[in-house]
Amino acid sequence: MKCKILLLLILMIFSKPLLGLKFINGLEDIPLFKNMEYVDDSLVLFDKVDGRYVSTEVRGNYNYDEVISFYKKILPNLGWKEIKPLIFERSKEILELKTTVSQNEISIIFSVYPSK
Repeated sequence: MKCKILLLLILMIFSKPLLGLKFINGLEDIPLFKNMEYVDDSLVLFDKVDGRYVSTEVRGNYNYDEVISFYKKILPNLGWKEIKPLIFERSKEILELKTTVSQNEISIIFSVYPSK
């Protein structure tokens, strides 16, 4: 399993310039859905003894179901297991997606923190 994740990450890193893939700021192994945009100054990053704490926000004019379906499909391929709706676990970390929808725009805050 770890070999598959490592291989996928290597392929993603080296194919990034070729495919024009973008990744979420602070979470370089999680791809950005289509042309969603990073919210300026939303990145908060702390490395502590017990693990990393990352929070960053993206938004775009996309359908909620389409965006959430993308992340529910892609995250397990990156080693994240959904343990509750929009809460994933990998190794000793939790990834939580908090969404807000306003008219046609969806905003997602991605938060990573150590699992207990």
